[in-house]
Amino acid sequence: MTRLFKHCAVIIALITVITALNYRWAESLGLTGVSMLYLLLVVGVAYFCPTTLTIFVAFVSFLLLNYFFVEPTFTFQIAHVASLASLISFLVVALLITSLVKRLKHETDTSQRAFARAEFLRQLAEKLSHAETMDGMLQDCQQLLQNALGKPVHIITDDMLQQDQYALTTEQTSAIAWVQANGKPLGYGTGNWPDLDCWIVPFNRLSSHDPVVLVREVATLADDSQFDTLKLATEQIALSYQHVLQKQKTLVAEAQAREEAIKGALLASIAHDMRTPLTAILGAATTLNQRELTIDQQGMQHLTTLISSQAKHLARTTENILSLVRLESLSYDAIAMTLQSPEEIVGILANLYQYQSYMPPLSIRVQTPDLLIQANSDLVLLALTNLVENAIQANQAQDLALAPVEIIVEADDEHVCLRVCDSGIGFPDGFNTSNIKKFASTRSKGFGLGLSIVEAVAKLHHASLVFEKNQGQGAMVSLIFNQPKVDLQHVG
Repeated sequence: MTRLFKHCAVIIALITVITALNYRWAESLGLTGVSMLYLLLVVGVAYFCPTTLTIFVAFVSFLLLNYFFVEPTFTFQIAHVASLASLISFLVVALLITSLVKRLKHETDTSQRAFARAEFLRQLAEKLSHAETMDGMLQDCQQLLQNALGKPVHIITDDMLQQDQYALTTEQTSAIAWVQANGKPLGYGTGNWPDLDCWIVPFNRLSSHDPVVLVREVATLADDSQFDTLKLATEQIALSYQHVLQKQKTLVAEAQAREEAIKGALLASIAHDMRTPLTAILGAATTLNQRELTIDQQGMQHLTTLISSQAKHLARTTENILSLVRLESLSYDAIAMTLQSPEEIVGILANLYQYQSYMPPLSIRVQTPDLLIQANSDLVLLALTNLVENAIQANQAQDLALAPVEIIVEADDEHVCLRVCDSGIGFPDGFNTSNIKKFASTRSKGFGLGLSIVEAVAKLHHASLVFEKNQGQGAMVSLIFNQPKVDLQHVG
């Protein structure tokens, strides 16, 4: 009603102004000019105001034209037939223009609504096509619907109902349950609970626990086109919801399959790699315990050496598995990082191998002395040990047991590199960290965990792990650390 009163006040003011102007310039404008000004007023009112007001303005203009500008003036009498024809023509034209303008306004509004709906559906389709996660998709769609309808919109799942995130009334909660159970929309224009002050549209037309779309603050005379837009949008969202839901189930199934495959690979590796040394140890120990057998000193040494080597292999394998599990459970913030000298770490590594029964020939070259890295020395030592072990095995596989394993320490302006080089067959072209697979080894003996451990250590230090061909024959594996910016005079 307030809006109607505002329209009436504006129209009365306009009629007064136009009548005053016409009266002031009546002689210059003539009856035709005066009529045209009143027609312009009728056209303007017809475009912006209801039909009843437009007809009212047309008749008021007709009466004012007759009273002030048709002879005899200041009366409603008409002296000439031509004047009567002009007045009737004015009224007919005013009413026809009212009808045409209203039709034009209706078609313009319809076209604008259709364009807005098409643009909204385009934006919605674009959002749905790029949807990655369920929560993100529902949140984006909810915002788009709210902008398009101009009303509060919520896409409600069962979890939200249980948590009561939107403070729903008992009536709304019951209505949502009815919609999910029957697969039918509720609200004005749906034939179900038409007096409800909201729209509720289900994702699924069958009984299900799928989400529903709740539109609040819906008036009793809501726009049917808005409800049509809501239904179309809900159908699109529901299809994408099912697609993303299926995609998530597929990802979960794939993750479970990968987990089962890893477990299978682990069990197969344990069966293959642990049963053989255990059998050898058991056989050798049983032989040594049989008193009736006469074993010479050489035979006894052979059996004890066999037991020792197989036990070391089992210990190394077990330590690698435990190390990998521990590394993958750590984060960068969970490990102690201090300034460390790569020369000292390599020196510790060389000392460790002095006490091994199979002393590998190590060639250590420090091309850039007095370097520092921000690192955990124990983890870096673990990574280098695995690289050296891999290098020794690579040399032995090529019958190059006496070939040295080279360890190089060098640096540039921004990085510190620790390189381990062997003389084996080397890595295939294009080999990188994406090719590292747990529990997958190219050798007949071993879990293939060495490179996985090195990769885990590199990630914890934000370092790079690079695989290259050696200058001669073999492989060169590099751990590349960022060089810290420190003042060496204040270190230590």
